[in-house]
This record gives sequence, structure tokens and C-alpha cells, in this order.
Amino acid sequence: MKDNNINCTAYSNGVNSPLEYLNITTPAEFKVVMDLLCYYNSEKKNVTISRTGIARDTAMSVSNVERALKTLADKDIIRIHNNYADNGCQITNSYEVAFINYDMDEDKLREAELALQFKS
Repeated sequence: MKDNNINCTAYSNGVNSPLEYLNITTPAEFKVVMDLLCYYNSEKKNVTISRTGIARDTAMSVSNVERALKTLADKDIIRIHNNYADNGCQITNSYEVAFINYDMDEDKLREAELALQFKS
């Protein structure tokens, strides 16, 4: 269930915004991060939602969501945690979001900064 304490429109992908700094470069990445922020659980400090749920919310295909999640994880913008039931079956993943939960990897931050400098 969505946490109504998060204002999903408070973030932008404009110049000098946190998302620009984090090197979110595609509309798919932007949509996925925004959807994760909408479901952010401040008590657990993560988001638990299925890829199908993200696809439904963002009007994207599941394969596009999976691609965006992978690139976001590669950039260390999100961290994906695979969750398993007691019987060993995989259940819905949970996600941590960088600028809320943890400090990003310093090397990846420098790479993002350099990319922004050359992009300008």
C-alpha cells in the first residue's frame, strides 16, 4: 500500500536536482525511481513491490521495468534484495533507494559527476 506521506511530485529530473546528480538518464529509470519513492516504507527503510506492480503503475512493460531496475542497481542508485519464503520460493523483492537509505559508492558518484560535467 502506498505511503501517503511521500509527495511523488516533489522530485524532478531538472538540472542540479538529486536525480540529475545521481545520473538517472532515461525516462524508464526516472519512472521506476518515482514509483519506488511512492511506495517507500519509512519504518522498514525500503520498498517492497513486484516488478509487475511497478509496470502497472508506470505503464511500462515488465521487461522495461527489469532493464531499468538493472541499470539503476548497476549505478548503485537502488539496491535490490531478493526475498524468500520459508519454503525457499522467491517472493517479492525489496529495494533500497540511495538518497534515502545509504551513501552511494564514492567511485560511482565520481563517475556520475564526470558524466554530468561532460554532458553540459
